[in-house]
Amino acid sequence: MTAIGCACAASFAQHRQGVAGPYQWSEGAEAVPPRDDGRTRHGDLLRELGLDGLIDAHSHWFPESVMRRIWDHFDRHYWPITYRQLPAGRLEWVRRNKIKRFTTLNYAHRPGMAAWLNEWTARFAARTPEAIPCGTFYAEAGVGEEVRRCIEDYRFRGFKLHLRVSDMDPTQSALHPAFEQIEAAGLPVVMHVGSAPEPGRFTSPRYLQALLERFPRLKVVVAHMGAWEWETYLTLAERLDNLYLDTTMVFVGFTACGPHPEALSPRLEGASHKILFGSDFPNIPYPLSHAVNGIGRLPLSRQAKRRILFDNAAALFGLESV
Repeated sequence: MTAIGCACAASFAQHRQGVAGPYQWSEGAEAVPPRDDGRTRHGDLLRELGLDGLIDAHSHWFPESVMRRIWDHFDRHYWPITYRQLPAGRLEWVRRNKIKRFTTLNYAHRPGMAAWLNEWTARFAARTPEAIPCGTFYAEAGVGEEVRRCIEDYRFRGFKLHLRVSDMDPTQSALHPAFEQIEAAGLPVVMHVGSAPEPGRFTSPRYLQALLERFPRLKVVVAHMGAWEWETYLTLAERLDNLYLDTTMVFVGFTACGPHPEALSPRLEGASHKILFGSDFPNIPYPLSHAVNGIGRLPLSRQAKRRILFDNAAALFGLESV
């Protein structure tokens, strides 16, 4: 096993030790009720930062039949879902929480699924002005043409891959036509490449490193800040201009993707131009405000928090008017 592989295994074991059954609140963290009372409890933070809203770089919008199956899986294996309304109801919660723009992240786990999801996303984005439409793809015949359609026909702003759910090696040659086009277009890929909340065959940082060696200008956002491989991915982001991190389920006191190592917190200020706010909406066991205020509690400057909650995503996804 490589040094990175050993470190990842040790990190995984360390963070899972003593956690039995479903994921729970971290020791010493204040548990938050899994509901939203309709109040924007992060309004003071936004006013302090001079913002009238924020950008969510990691939220999920699937066709309703798929979303319901995902929620059934969460019910059996993970945690209760806070926002279980129909799409119109979920949009209302997003707007109440002052999310000005949000990504539409979904992902394929079998052949033939990506094209259907991308077509649905294009229709959803056409009727939802706040949406930042993102495509997905799978290692299958025609993947290059599907990515071309996402970029040229649908005019998507980015892509999403979930390497554990898809059980997909990102370095395989079948995906080269996809990454070649995405790299050339300068679009970001939000990629679940860490082992939290469960490891997969291809969630080791060495797969992402190998991918970026072949496609050195590819823009990648590491979901959940890499979670249990937090230090490895932070170090890579500090070194690589085109590697970013999102905060999804990290600074919230919940064991699914935490706790983050306090010793690394001083490095966040210097890396704050590479970090984007993400929520995992609607699949979270607490209100959106709790995730937003988690950024507010970090020992960071006002400008760093503003970058994380708004500026970085606006620049990365090319949002000229928000």
